[in-house]
Amino acid sequence: MDEQREQAPATVGVVVGANLRELRKAKRWTQDAAAERISKAGLTWKRTHIADLESGRRESVDLGTLVILASVFDVRLPDFMNGQGDVLLTPRADYPRRETTSTRQQLRSWLAGGEESLLISDAESVRSALRSEGSPVGADVALAKRLGLPARDVVEAARGLWLRTLTEERDRRVAELGDLPVGERQARQGHITRELNAELTKWINDGESADG
Repeated sequence: MDEQREQAPATVGVVVGANLRELRKAKRWTQDAAAERISKAGLTWKRTHIADLESGRRESVDLGTLVILASVFDVRLPDFMNGQGDVLLTPRADYPRRETTSTRQQLRSWLAGGEESLLISDAESVRSALRSEGSPVGADVALAKRLGLPARDVVEAARGLWLRTLTEERDRRVAELGDLPVGERQARQGHITRELNAELTKWINDGESADG
């Protein structure tokens, strides 16, 4: 089985359903009780609707439904994107030929109206970068090894923070220094790399803390 199928991202329906189940259990509502409240809010839902969503049998959830669910459970829209891992934004029927994903952290920020831009990645964008000879991810791979994470996770995190890879951000900042002697440039590059590693590590750890 190839890497893409082994690490298939969850659909929007699966992510929302898993969080709906946690929210319902926190309120100590049965599926029937939750369906009754949702129905009163305007959706003609029965227990089977709740069961299908919580079990991951629904691939997607439209925005209107999500808004009503948030109102019924008295939570914010980002609360339905809790957890770790990417979210598949395109239909599973098109997967893996047409996979478009975003991270849950970015979706939560975007749904909350944060200043962070929503970065959407196609299926091959990161993998092709990691495969390509001379691709700008060397520093990302090195940090991934230090953190014990897949390189893909570090590349995605870097793009979430800077809209570019760690290596690309390092090279951009080094280029801003202008002409420098070789020895000084190497020293400054090392210093910048350490600063960026610290920024990105904090970004990743903060995201994991929020998911937890």
